[in-house]
Amino acid sequence: MAFKILGRAFRDTWQEFWTILVIHLLFLLGTILILPGPPATLALFYYGNRIAHGELANERDFLEAIRKYWSPGWRWGLINLLVIGLLTGDYYLIGNLVNHSSTAYFLQGLYITLLALWFLLQLFALPFLFEQKQPSVSQALRNSAVFIGKNLVFVLVLALLLGLSLIIGTLAFMLTFAFGGAFVAFTGNRAVLKELTGD
Repeated sequence: MAFKILGRAFRDTWQEFWTILVIHLLFLLGTILILPGPPATLALFYYGNRIAHGELANERDFLEAIRKYWSPGWRWGLINLLVIGLLTGDYYLIGNLVNHSSTAYFLQGLYITLLALWFLLQLFALPFLFEQKQPSVSQALRNSAVFIGKNLVFVLVLALLLGLSLIIGTLAFMLTFAFGGAFVAFTGNRAVLKELTGD
């Protein structure tokens, strides 16, 4: 099933090739400018959600989604900033306070694992956000955690295949830079849609 989801995401990327180039450049610009970064990320997943539902979408929809999801985008962004800041801060703090002990290595490994799980949670939280009647970040995070818990093997295989695809895309002429964010958005939306519709 993970191969099927990834195949559909590849197909979406290919079919939306030129639009994705423009949208992904706008997304990268928004991320570099920081202030529109989180809303631009939500807009990218919104675009992926529309494509996964078989609807037409273009760069105007992406820009409209930035405006529409500005507030939820920043709620999501601040939660991420807090969690990622705490985990990375604890990782470095433990490394500096307790030098070269097995306990320090264990705790640092734990923080890396928690950070990876947090990123995995985000892959599905944003697609769930757009399947809700009211965009609630906390509800989307909860739905994502339930989805991962119910489909752990599928999610781990999908994450591994997605990671390999992004690495190969980076090695192959930096394709991940041009399409990576959209490809991740398509993959997350396709997986959530599969869960909700059974298709």
